[in-house]
Amino acid sequence: MKNAFTLLLGLCITFITIAQTYDLGGPVSFTSDLLSDDSKMIEYVMPVFDLEKQLEEDLINQTNKVGPFRFGYEHITNYSLQNSGTWQTTDEGDKLWKIKFTSPGALSMNVIFNDFFIPEGGSVHLYNKETEMVVGAYTEKNNNANNMLGSDLIKGEAVVIEYFEPKEVAGQGRLLIGMVVHGYVDINNWYPVKVGESGTCNKDVVCWDACGWLDEIRSVARIANGGGLCTGTLINNTSEDGTPYFLTANHCGPSSMGSAVFKFNYHSTNCSSSSANAAGATNGNSVNGSTLKASSSASDFGLIELNTTPPASYEVFYAGWENGGSSPQTGVSIHHPSGDVKKLAFDDDPLTSAAGLSISNSSWRIEAWERNTTTEGGSSGSGLWDENHHLVGQLHGGQANCFNSVNDYYGKFSMSWTGNGSSSSSSRLSDWLDPIGSGVTSLDGFDPNGGVETPAFCLTSVKEIDDNIYFEMYPNPASSCVTVNLINGLNNVSVELVDLQGRLITSYNNVTGASVKVDLSSVSNGVYFIKVSSEGAIQIEKLIIE
Repeated sequence: MKNAFTLLLGLCITFITIAQTYDLGGPVSFTSDLLSDDSKMIEYVMPVFDLEKQLEEDLINQTNKVGPFRFGYEHITNYSLQNSGTWQTTDEGDKLWKIKFTSPGALSMNVIFNDFFIPEGGSVHLYNKETEMVVGAYTEKNNNANNMLGSDLIKGEAVVIEYFEPKEVAGQGRLLIGMVVHGYVDINNWYPVKVGESGTCNKDVVCWDACGWLDEIRSVARIANGGGLCTGTLINNTSEDGTPYFLTANHCGPSSMGSAVFKFNYHSTNCSSSSANAAGATNGNSVNGSTLKASSSASDFGLIELNTTPPASYEVFYAGWENGGSSPQTGVSIHHPSGDVKKLAFDDDPLTSAAGLSISNSSWRIEAWERNTTTEGGSSGSGLWDENHHLVGQLHGGQANCFNSVNDYYGKFSMSWTGNGSSSSSSRLSDWLDPIGSGVTSLDGFDPNGGVETPAFCLTSVKEIDDNIYFEMYPNPASSCVTVNLINGLNNVSVELVDLQGRLITSYNNVTGASVKVDLSSVSNGVYFIKVSSEGAIQIEKLIIE
């Protein structure tokens, strides 16, 4: 099976079929001389808004992780097949409808169809004015119980929407565009100059630290809901039947995610955590729309069911969980800060219980993130895993950032399980995630694909940023002590011993000598790694303790 981290490596292509879309060869007008004439197409220009004011408001909200991370201005509209756009008819009697929206200065455009129904044989495509980027087709397979759909982003300040309707189903299609979003933050890494990108301390999920969390990484998706962003996690249930339940935060608005776009596998293609929004991001794989199942403000959780089960090609994983409320000894969060590619945050210390939502013991508190990691706006709703790889909460707020990575709060999974004592299935997780009534307090994750190949960066014995060798160690295997000899005149050196899960066992910082003796006397036998870091350069080697 192919590597989960090499899916769709951001290749430059004309027709984008990354979102639950279907390749029909592109828009009909691209291959028809009769339908390619856009001279009569009406252009609707969106009103100007105060971007500076918008960014000031966003900064205040992002500082305390209040609400979804905002990447776009939401223009409320009311354009339908009946009241706008232009129609063309082929000689065979088929029809084509087009409408164009322009929002000067936009980095991206996306739309929300408040009413969406495509009859058999019909199709919808979106493309930019240069026709270099196309999203689609959306077809009858995208119809859903909510009769809503949100589109993926189109690059640039203009978007054309094209609907093809065969004569056999004339008049059966319904499209009502209720929102046009002017994107002012480059969340898809399309431009060299960034606005609102994530901080440089965020650690990519293709870095070595991710090796112990490859399954959980595949369960996480970015949520684009109108002009806002959050994070969430695909989650297992006791039937282990692959029902696409998805956990996020209540403050992210799960009740309004009928038209949201859930993007899995959006990550960097190289470990470059020293520069946010690094070059080489994947396109990702999207699922359109969801239905609310349960939510509660007590622990700030929202559980939704995706409209469509992610296909096998997405190689997703359904995360496990723990509902008993035991105190985690460590914490790991997987998230999309500021809508950026997927990142990791590590707390290598025991978590503490807190009243983060003004309710006693409603939250797990991250006193401080370790390994130079953090969360940001856009990380809201992201999961928190304990040392047993079980979800124990989702992010509801906090003050952590790259400059001061302290105080983040996660609504407790244990409180969400009971809905803080609620008797309603719409306010608790238990009815949905334990449909067989097993009463279990923990459940491991579920992989419908039977596992994926381990990526190369987790297999190599030496991981380097350049071609230099920075240390040698002996003996190996070792028992009570291992000596690490430093070479090549390193400065600002740190030496770490970590386990296979990426957890820090012991560290030696600001090393000044030519060698370090790492004490192994209290470390259990097994496979570990010695990691030496120096001014951005890293070397990692496997160590056997016996």
